[in-house]
Amino acid sequence: MKKYDFGLNWSGTAKEKFVGFLQEVCKEKKLSFLWISEDNVKKVVQDLERKHLMVKVLLDTEATYNKKGDFYARICYAVKDSGGVVINDPDRTKIAIDKSVLHYELANEGIFTPYTVIVRNWQPSTYRLSETEREKLGIPFVIKPALGYGQQGVIKDARGSIREIASARNFDRGDNFLLQERITPIELGGKRGWFRVFNLFNAIIPCWWDDITSHYEHLLYEEFNSYGLYPLVKIVSKIASVTRMAWFSTEIAINNKDNQRRFIAIDYLNDQCAMDTQSETPTGVPDNIVKYTANCMADIAYRHIHQEKLDRKYTVWLKDASIEIRGLGVAPELLTANSNKKFISHSKFVHKILQIFHHDQ
Repeated sequence: MKKYDFGLNWSGTAKEKFVGFLQEVCKEKKLSFLWISEDNVKKVVQDLERKHLMVKVLLDTEATYNKKGDFYARICYAVKDSGGVVINDPDRTKIAIDKSVLHYELANEGIFTPYTVIVRNWQPSTYRLSETEREKLGIPFVIKPALGYGQQGVIKDARGSIREIASARNFDRGDNFLLQERITPIELGGKRGWFRVFNLFNAIIPCWWDDITSHYEHLLYEEFNSYGLYPLVKIVSKIASVTRMAWFSTEIAINNKDNQRRFIAIDYLNDQCAMDTQSETPTGVPDNIVKYTANCMADIAYRHIHQEKLDRKYTVWLKDASIEIRGLGVAPELLTANSNKKFISHSKFVHKILQIFHHDQ
């Protein structure tokens, strides 16, 4: 049996900087590296399922769990079933990416979200908003699929007609849809109060993220402190605690509705963080964050393989400082396959989701 220490689900065949960073740091740590792309994905699936191949730690950036027969999803489960670790665990991910479920979990944690109306997949195409719902949503509002990603199926300027809602839902008739209030952020020092924050195991990395231009800027300590941005990292640590996801990003905006300054979780959880760098594209993630992410991935893999204890105490990683803040709890444990099974059988969150899925069927 051929064994690899570190595997990467990355569909492209050109070596983007993130792939190069990962290969470089794995080489430094003497971790064997397997790049799974469109060129070899079918062969890797066969070898894993026939037990001719084993991957100890897999980083997934491609699996689509609601797409029947998705090869990258099969790879994730084959790695998990053989005793390997997947970042992120496939069973946790399948639950956490459903915005129609996570919406209520965040609300239960006291996290502000946009006013939302959830349209279930079994409701008729003639679904009509009530007058109260129209008033609370405002005009225009946003329509998005619960299992959507990368802005696919999203309408940002909906006005509430039956035909418009039905047309949006045709993107995926089997999915639930969210109709959400459109958030207008405040300005902070001339910048839009909109952020994308990464949860990377035991590190939280907050960035300015302009929702119009998609431009990133790593937060400075002075900005974090003077603008009172602690709620950004508190919200992210709560999302991690609820979902038990190790690597994700979320969008958070600050508005001033009814003269109340509120930090609002917008897109809840993106499990496959885009890792294009700013030196590759203007809408990319700052290069230092991409490189830091690659280093953390390889370090986590090395520590897991060598059975070293993983530090779960959170650190907030800013552009010019690294700080520890009380009250964030600890990062989710990177589980092995056996402990994942225990999590799935005992988690109240998962039990609730399974009930909802059963009802949908």
